[in-house]
Amino acid sequence: MQKQSIPYTLEYSHYNLPVDFPIIGLIGPGWSLPDGDITFLHCHNCLELGFCHGGSGILLVENKQYSFEDYDISVICPNTMHISKSAMGTRSQWEYLYIDTNRLFKEYLVPEFMQAPLFMFDSPDFPNIVSGRKYPELKNLFLNILKEFRDQSENYQLNIACLSISFLLELTRLLPKESKTHYSNQKTKLAIYPAIQYIDKNYAESIKIEKLSSLCSLSLTHFRRIFKAIMGESPLSYLNRVRINKSCELLYNTEESVLDIALKVGFSSNTSYNRNFTALMNTTPLQWRKKSRTIPKNNMNFSIFPVPQQDISKPD
Repeated sequence: MQKQSIPYTLEYSHYNLPVDFPIIGLIGPGWSLPDGDITFLHCHNCLELGFCHGGSGILLVENKQYSFEDYDISVICPNTMHISKSAMGTRSQWEYLYIDTNRLFKEYLVPEFMQAPLFMFDSPDFPNIVSGRKYPELKNLFLNILKEFRDQSENYQLNIACLSISFLLELTRLLPKESKTHYSNQKTKLAIYPAIQYIDKNYAESIKIEKLSSLCSLSLTHFRRIFKAIMGESPLSYLNRVRINKSCELLYNTEESVLDIALKVGFSSNTSYNRNFTALMNTTPLQWRKKSRTIPKNNMNFSIFPVPQQDISKPD
């Protein structure tokens, strides 16, 4: 997704998912989103699913804006800049799930090809708000997941995993109906999935665009054209964005030098890393590290609005 036109501070918000389970929930009695001005966007290292129990407001996702109301479901891909706020003078109530979809599908023995449709969620025209009123089956699946988190009955993690897989697959089945124009050509969009998958696994290596086009069985020119049309940016820009977001995890969680991190995520020099980081995040890596560590992120009570001036509280 293109970031250049986003006039906000950009933050990276990391979740440490349990080693024995690829999902966490921020649940019960619900998170109360404030109605103040939006000054920043943030992204996570995993898929975010949200459920609005009451209220209304807006959700910003990259360069897109959506209105939401009760029973709406938000779907935010990893490393996608976003933020939400309640309508002025109100407080909307939300609960959230954070999922490592790669681990979820792998650990629960779902064939890898079934994850390919999830790539559609990262398309620039993906509708990040889905109506639970229009799709009650999605709403009910989500509510059942939240209930399993609350009750924690026998085998609850297995039930949560299976329900989450069902939810994601049902979502891929329903979303094409949302836009005939945008989703009528899914096969073309999925044609570049091998390249996306390869970048995700090999971003730290030297990656040639010719290699990516070959994986997709496309000519170099055709691959570049399709990739930019689908993702809103060039293959190289997307690769650098992935590397920058991966580097944020290391900046926040380790004491490694900026140069070591730059090399570890695939940049050939500190100069190249700093230039790309500053262009994307509007600050230098060192400045970002210093600022990000003033905001607690690595716990279950992480604020959806992490900056100090944007307080978040649970409802009474």
